[in-house]
Amino acid sequence: MTSILSSISGYFSKSLILGTFLPVVIFTVLALLLFVPYLPPDIAISSPLEGWEKEWRVIGISFVVIVVSGLIYNLNIPILRLFEGYPWRTSLIGSWLRRRERAKFDSAQLRLDAMRAALRAMEAALKSNPANTMFISEVMENWRGLVRQRSGDGVTKSKWLEAWRKSFERGQTDEITTQWQPINQELRSEFSAYRLQLKQAYPDKRALILPTRLGNVIRSFEYYSDREYGIDSNQIWPRLAAVIPEDYAISIDDTKTTFDFMMNCSLLSMVLSFCVLIAGLVYPAPFVSFAIAIWWLLKIVSLVALSYFFYRLSINRAHAWGLLVKSAFDLFRWDLLKKLGYAQTPKQRKDERALWNEISRQAVFGDRFDKKSLAYSDPASAPEVYPTVRNSSARARLEVTRGVRAGSNDDSLVVYVRVKNADSAIANAVTVWDRLSDDLDFEWDSARLGAQAVQMSGINPYRFHIGDLVPDGEAILTYGAIRKERKEH
Repeated sequence: MTSILSSISGYFSKSLILGTFLPVVIFTVLALLLFVPYLPPDIAISSPLEGWEKEWRVIGISFVVIVVSGLIYNLNIPILRLFEGYPWRTSLIGSWLRRRERAKFDSAQLRLDAMRAALRAMEAALKSNPANTMFISEVMENWRGLVRQRSGDGVTKSKWLEAWRKSFERGQTDEITTQWQPINQELRSEFSAYRLQLKQAYPDKRALILPTRLGNVIRSFEYYSDREYGIDSNQIWPRLAAVIPEDYAISIDDTKTTFDFMMNCSLLSMVLSFCVLIAGLVYPAPFVSFAIAIWWLLKIVSLVALSYFFYRLSINRAHAWGLLVKSAFDLFRWDLLKKLGYAQTPKQRKDERALWNEISRQAVFGDRFDKKSLAYSDPASAPEVYPTVRNSSARARLEVTRGVRAGSNDDSLVVYVRVKNADSAIANAVTVWDRLSDDLDFEWDSARLGAQAVQMSGINPYRFHIGDLVPDGEAILTYGAIRKERKEH
């Protein structure tokens, strides 16, 4: 029999064994201890096995456990969605729970807004007097919403804020100034911690909130990639999983396995409690005596409590699972971009979001209605041609030519740049950009328009301010260039 089980388990993955098979084994044993005794002997589950030998009886039970494990394993996503609240979110209890979760979300958002307002008031106080009466009053008004506790005594303020207020009332401005910096730092720390907690517990948008805490935790990291990078996680994650390194993928799988163990234990605990309840009501053996009835109820309550206990543990494991999923997008999205054939390297977050938005849209909907598709690389930018001339007049059309002449010695040149206004409108604030080769340096104070000095700025390319040009007028800019000294090797 050992060889049979070992050969079967060879086809089991680690996630199936630890996340599904183990909970099924545990609760099969609990079912034999807690559920089967309430069934009449003539329909006992074990009766078909009574004629079998002990070894084959174990094999039969093992076969049932394997089948149930495979069923639960393949129904992982529907079970997960059940725990998240998708199938029943529009039901009576689902609607009530969603309103409850949304109320918590709104309260948390208001608390963050109050924290943000207090922080802004403190920032403003840095430029004035931190013991200012108006500042003290404003911070306390905003902070009142942050430290509110529901109790019979009403609103209770934090100890440090109360001490600060009393110092102000006693006129101890020096003490207030001394206390201000620690208070400022404490508020900043609380703001950061509370903001992180809110982002882990809820999605960004109120409309996405689900009836259960577990569902909101999972939704918060499902929409992380969209919020940060414009990536549709549902469409892109299967592709990203193909480029994640094996050791990192194993870490994600291990964390998900632990989560599945907690979730399946919660599910099986609830199913077993329901079976014990129904068995006790249909076959009222528990009501033979008061003590047996109490023991029956205790089993049901214990199993329900165990289900809730594992459900709470699954929320903590979902946080850990989500952290690894979010980190995968942070670390490996560029590798995926290359694997998809795109060579773009966005420099700004907004450009990256636009790129991933288009890739996600293409994955979901295919080609656009106008048949425009995203290029696999940015078009090569044309090299900058010098000299370049610009002006502040939108209508003016300027022509520019350039030439050089030998200077007074072999190591110097004189550069000529002619700018002509070929339009009938005045060209205002004409500016010329010119660039020297790497072996030349600009000769200081050599830029001229005839005998008049020209204002110059910039470092190769250099910018020369010519001024205004009348229609058909022209200006000839000259400046000197000197060859750099060659280093002897």
